[in-house]
Amino acid sequence: MSRFLGWRFIGMLLCFIACAAQAHQSGNSYVQIESNQATLTMQLDFAIKDLNGLLQIPPAEQKEIKRDQLLLLQPALTAVVDKSLALEVDGKPLSLTFKNQTVAIHNDGLHVRQNYVATALPAEANYLLVRYDFFNEQEKMARALFKLAVNGNETSSVFDARHVVQRFALRDVALIDTLFIFAREGALHIWSGPDHLLFLLCLLLPGLLLVSPAPIGRVVGLKPVATYVLKVVTAFTIAHSITLVAAAMDWIALPDRLIEAVIALSIVIAALLNLTRDIKNHNWKLAFGFGLIHGMGFANGLRELGLSQSHFIETLLAFNLGVEFGQLVVVAIALLLVLPFMRHEGYAQRLLRWGSLLILGVAGFWLVERLLG
Repeated sequence: MSRFLGWRFIGMLLCFIACAAQAHQSGNSYVQIESNQATLTMQLDFAIKDLNGLLQIPPAEQKEIKRDQLLLLQPALTAVVDKSLALEVDGKPLSLTFKNQTVAIHNDGLHVRQNYVATALPAEANYLLVRYDFFNEQEKMARALFKLAVNGNETSSVFDARHVVQRFALRDVALIDTLFIFAREGALHIWSGPDHLLFLLCLLLPGLLLVSPAPIGRVVGLKPVATYVLKVVTAFTIAHSITLVAAAMDWIALPDRLIEAVIALSIVIAALLNLTRDIKNHNWKLAFGFGLIHGMGFANGLRELGLSQSHFIETLLAFNLGVEFGQLVVVAIALLLVLPFMRHEGYAQRLLRWGSLLILGVAGFWLVERLLG
């Protein structure tokens, strides 16, 4: 009986410690943007109890902030806002000017309000992109309640650590125009992401050994290599499409740093396999397995772009189609550059070996950088 009471006491003590550690819950912040024909105004409210963390004051120097001390903190708070908040109108930055500081009361306590002004949104503007990047590792539960009012039309949303960038339609925009924007951005993302491309090209290199040589004047046999490329690209496409959708819908979530490190690791493994074994038509399995992780990397890029609030599913699929188009263009160009040299004896083996060594060196550097960075 005494042992039972002892364990019960320890359990209660641990619960008390856990509750005490979570005693300070980050309050909600509030963002309200209003634009009319004359000007744009923005109200940005932060809970006063959160200012120590927001201003990154060292724990040893943190103390309760009184209302009459807010004015002294205004320059530092304005600097944080300038660093962590950005607005874009149709891809062009919108400059905000600090106006004044006041206080506001919400149901979760007293807040300091930063007031800003800017030029009115152009009548022909299509989208407003808001990047609200105040969340840190200790404030994953914090939220920002957002309201946008443009010429009488209101839109509401919520920002959190997984949704720091959001895009809002300012007027009725043709769906085809929206889909084109996101498809283009998907292609640009894959073209500007050398890690994804290196992984895919590394998996495709062994396929060159399947090219059937032919005398000058005869067509080189491409059926085996075409089948190989189709399997690898299809497996990679299916895999990253699954996790891209799942991550964008917040069904799964992994730390960004872990995702980037595993992507680099996938390239290292693919390069090592090219160097340490004979050609085996199993690279499509590797493409599928690691493609699931690459899909989460694509989702991170999509979050940086900001999904459309009015056509969420459609823009998600358009971005993915843009990624597919971008990778197919790169694969086609690579094949066109390499295939003319396939008649030379030993060329495929040398390209596989030296290409894999080069990719291994680059991916190894990325892996170390991402693990230590």
